This record gives sequence, structure tokens and C-alpha cells, in this order.
Amino acid sequence: MKLIPKLYLAFGILLATALFSVVVTIWGARQAAMSLERTHLAHQQYETYLALTAHAYQLFKEFADAMLIGNRDHGAREAELMEAIQEDYDTLRTLMGKEIKIVGDEEIEELNRLAAIQERIRLVLDEYGLLLAQSRPIELPSDGDRLLTILDQQIDRDLNALIQESLDDEADEVRRARAETALRFELLEALALIFGLVAAALACASLLLLVRDIRKPIDKLLTGAEALAAGKLDYRIEAVGRNELENVGRAFNRMADEIAARESELSQSNIHLEKAVADRTAELERALSHLRKNDDNRRRLLADVSHELRTPLAIIRGEADIALRGGDKEPEDYREALEKTRSAAKHTSDIVDDLLFVARREAGEARLKLERIDLSDLLPWIVDQHGAVAEQHKADLVYESTLEQAEVRGDAGRIRQVVLILLDNAIRYGGNEIELRLDPSPRGYAICVRDNGPGMTKEELEHAFERFFRGSNAAARYDQGAGLGLPMAKAIVESHGGEIALSSEPGDGLTVSFILPKRAKLEAVA
Repeated sequence: MKLIPKLYLAFGILLATALFSVVVTIWGARQAAMSLERTHLAHQQYETYLALTAHAYQLFKEFADAMLIGNRDHGAREAELMEAIQEDYDTLRTLMGKEIKIVGDEEIEELNRLAAIQERIRLVLDEYGLLLAQSRPIELPSDGDRLLTILDQQIDRDLNALIQESLDDEADEVRRARAETALRFELLEALALIFGLVAAALACASLLLLVRDIRKPIDKLLTGAEALAAGKLDYRIEAVGRNELENVGRAFNRMADEIAARESELSQSNIHLEKAVADRTAELERALSHLRKNDDNRRRLLADVSHELRTPLAIIRGEADIALRGGDKEPEDYREALEKTRSAAKHTSDIVDDLLFVARREAGEARLKLERIDLSDLLPWIVDQHGAVAEQHKADLVYESTLEQAEVRGDAGRIRQVVLILLDNAIRYGGNEIELRLDPSPRGYAICVRDNGPGMTKEELEHAFERFFRGSNAAARYDQGAGLGLPMAKAIVESHGGEIALSSEPGDGLTVSFILPKRAKLEAVA
């Protein structure tokens, strides 16, 4: 049962007990009052009967004196006593009426007895009246015998018996009323004690039950609140009942669930925030590192460009100085100087052009002249054109493919430049066996250049696509390179939306492969 109905029930029981106690007390008090009233009325009737007896005997004495010595006051005293007797009658009837209202019709017998007493007194008075009314004087012994008969029979025997019976009855009634009053007072005291004990027992039982139903849930709530305050968000209150405090416990558990969920959300948010901050910090660090690397590359680029351009510019200047020094020379001397100057200028132009393309690629602005190209035709033609160079370096260059057609959309000149770069590197720095291979790929076509030369170390592979980087083998065997071949190849391949990769083991040759999609990613024309 819920707590509020229990409180109402306990209050109702206590209230009913109190009201019943009040009702019983009022009833007992009224019964006691009725008993006291009845005792008082019986006592008054007893006294009134005594007064009636006294008045009647005085009246009889006055009549007897009047018969014996004469009526000297002419009946004044008799009239006064008759009036007193009538008042006693009226008083008794009034008292008996009140008693009838209290006890009921059982007191009607007293009215009948009173009527009999009144009738007996009237008969006696009639006898006295007849004696007094005769015209002759009272004669003895005849009239004396009649008077004695009145005194002995009618007054002493009959009237006294009636009056004594009434007195005895009223005395008994007084005793009964007093005993009944005492009994009712004892009953009232017993009822008061019983109901007091019952009320106290009910109050104690209600208090114990309510304390039991209230204290345990409150202790649970206090324990739960202290647990939450201590940070134990997984603590839950065991709520098994259906009263209001158990419902508060369930609400407490829901609040704890919500707090735990929000704490988890906050924790997850903090984790995500920390991860985001860490990622952003790492990204900023990478960006900063990239900026530093770009700055380093820029500085190195300026240094390398200055270094690379110094040689052809020095050649151009030296040839010009030689041509201008001294007097007129033969046309062949001027032609030789101009050819050397042209060759140095072309080398300088190639370097600038490659650097410009790589820079545009890094800026996302590389330009391609796109057209349909059949790699199965382009690659064999490049091998044929470059075969003489391979023979000069005593290298065996072969082409392998199972494809009869491999069309892509791209810049034929740039693709040819990539293949030439890879072949030129393989011929100059690789071994004497070089293979160019064309194969299909899920994304398009794969072109692979493989040699059996000394290969590259892991550290050299990591820097191979950096501008102006030259591997140890290239630096040792060929000092004219600028270190722009592989960066240029990477820029061209990525401009077409492809990928390029190196794989090598020291002493086991180098493999360079790149993939060209069937349709170039960049749709731009020069």
C-alpha cells in the first residue's frame, strides 16, 4: 500500500477511536447524569413523602382536637395544612413525571400508589368531616369508638402502610440509583481506560508501521545521494515497493541514469574534443612541418637552381667571351661557340620547364594537352627510338605486353617524357638488362620499368621523388644530372590521376611502376 493511503488509514483509525471514545464518554456521562438525576428525584420524592406524612398527621391532629376541644381557629389551620398537602401531591406528581421521562412507564405504579394515598387521606378527611358536621356534641364512648376506628384502621394501618410502602420504595430506588450511578461511573472509567489503551496501542502501532515504511526508503535515498556525491554514478537504489518514497527512489534511479548518461556524453565529448584537439594539433604540426619542409625545399630549390643554372650560364658567358675576345675569327669558330651556347641554353630551358611543371603540379595548376593515346603503340615506338642509347651503354632493352590495345586519354608528350625518364635512369644507373612492361590494371593500365642494377637503399627510396635528390649510384656514375627526373615523372603521372611507386632491394635492381587511368583526371589543355 502507498504511504499516503496508510497515513489516511492510520489517521482514520485514530480519529474513529477518538470519536468512539468521545461518544462512549458522552453516553456514559449522560447515563451517569441520568442516574444522578434519578437519585436526586427519588431523594426529593422521599422527602416529599415525609413532608406529606407530617402534613397529613398534623391535619388529622387538628381535626381530632377540633372534635375534642372545639375548633377555636374556625378551620384556618386545617385549610393551611390542606393546601400544603395539595402542594405535596403536585410536587410528587411533578417529580414522578420527570422520573417517568427518565426510566419509562415503570414508575406509573408510583402514581397509582400516590393516588391510593390521596384517596385514603380523602376518606379519612371525609370521616372527620362527618363527625364534625353532626349537630350534636360528640358523645363518648360511641363517637370515641368511631374516632379510634379512624385512627387505628384508616390512618395507622392503611394510610401508614401506603406511605411506608412509598417511602421504602423510594429508599430502595435511591439505593438502586446510587448503585447504578456508581456502576456507571466504574464502567465509564473502565471504558475510558480501555479506549485510552486501545488508542495508545493504535497510535504506537501506526507510528511503528509508518516509521518502518518511511525510515528505510529515506535511508536508501540518503545512501544513494551520498554515493552520487562521492562520484559513484553506477549506484542505484533498490526500489521494490509501490509507495511514494519507493517512487521517489525510482525517480532517483532515473535521475542517476540521466546523470550517468550525461556524464558519459560529457566524457565522450571530452574524449572527442581531446582527440579533435590532438588531431588538429597533429595536423597543425604536420602543416608546420610541411611549411618548414617547403621552406627548406624552397631554399634548397633556390640553391640548387642557382647551382644548376650557374654551369650553363657560365658556359654561355664563356663562349661569348671567347667569341668576342681578340680579332675577327673564322665562321667555324663562331658557329662552334653558338652551338655550345645553344646547347647550354636548351639545357637551362629544360631545367626551367621541368621546375615550372612541378611547381604548377604542386599548386594544382598543371596543364596537359589531352588526346586519345594507344599505349600499346606508343611504348614499342619509344623502345625503338631509345634502342640506340641502350646499345651505347651496352644495355639490353626489351618490351613485354599481352595487350593489343590500351587506349587512355592523356598528354602523349608528357607520358613519353615519363617513360624516357624511367628508361634513361635505368640505362644510366641500372644494370644491363632493362624491361619495359605494359599490363592491365583495375584502375587502367600499369607501365613498369625494371632493371637488374645495384638498386636503391630504403633511405634513398624515401627521398627519391624529392627535387634535385640523386641516389648514391647516380651521383657516382653520372655527374651531369639535375635530380629532377623522378619528381618530374611523379608530377606528370599524378596530373593524369595516376600513381607511381618504386620498389628495390640493394643489389637486386630497381622497379619503377606507374598506373594511368583510362581517362585523365585533369581535363585541361595547354
